[in-house]
Parts: sequence; structure tokens; C-alpha cells
Amino acid sequence: MAFDNDVRDNDQVYSSHDVKVIVDDQTLSYLKSATIAYIQDNGRTGFRIEPHDPVAASACGGCSSEGSC
Repeated sequence: MAFDNDVRDNDQVYSSHDVKVIVDDQTLSYLKSATIAYIQDNGRTGFRIEPHDPVAASACGGCSSEGSC
């Protein structure tokens, strides 16, 4: 996962609360039914991805330790 401003042909675009999320088709299969939350904890900030599917949980954690970016 990375920050990107370019939308490609195989990308899906989702908007929520003035935040736009761009996801490619391959990554979308891992994120279905997942919760993406912005966290601020003990001086650390970032996004935490919590998949609801145990199979997806083992395949997709995020872009740094503990499944957060």
C-alpha cells in the first residue's frame, strides 16, 4: 500500500468523509469487508487495516509494522 494520486484503468475509487481511497483490483480482494481506521497512539499516527476475513488477515497487513501505515 502506498499514497498515490493517479487513478489507473484497473483502480476502484471510494470516498468517505472527504477522503478518497484508490484501490487496484488485486488489492481490493484483500480489503473487502475490512475496516480502515486512522489512529493516533503513543506518538504514532497512521492507518490501521483490520480485515474481517481471517484468510485476508494473514495476506494483507499494511505498509509497516502491526498492519498500519
